[in-house]
Amino acid sequence: MDYSSKNIPLPSCREYTKRLLEKVESVIKRMRWKAFFFLNSDTDTDDTSSGDEPNSDDFYGFKSRRAPPQIEEVIGFERDMLDIVENIKFRKVNDDFQTTLTEDVKKINSSKRIFAPADKTKNFYEMDKPKYEKLLSENITQKYKTTDSNTVETLRGMRKHLRETAH
Repeated sequence: MDYSSKNIPLPSCREYTKRLLEKVESVIKRMRWKAFFFLNSDTDTDDTSSGDEPNSDDFYGFKSRRAPPQIEEVIGFERDMLDIVENIKFRKVNDDFQTTLTEDVKKINSSKRIFAPADKTKNFYEMDKPKYEKLLSENITQKYKTTDSNTVETLRGMRKHLRETAH
């Protein structure tokens, strides 16, 4: 790769539309709640609860799962916002860098091999899983030596003795 691994490729038209719709729905939901509380600020708001929902004190700062009521005054605005998302037009981007980035992402996603980061550089190495596990095991254990089971048992006995004397 001749570029940073932090670069982000352009999303597909479908992915972009999906995320945009999620954000627009989130804005509409928040606007409905704001409008509801603004229009009903002088009345009691407990009349909208269905009875099976715990009161707002039980949410511990989390958002309510309830959907906001539909407000007549903002229905036209909501419809226009959703029409904008529905009628959005995309154009083909002919950028060599974005094309390369998209191809590399497809290559990485379709590969059966592992992309392992290098130790002290930003490089990535492509290798098979058994080779990666062997390399990882060798690098982890190169500073340690193996021992026999008697040493392990001796250490366990010492640990048990120390634990008993500490209590």
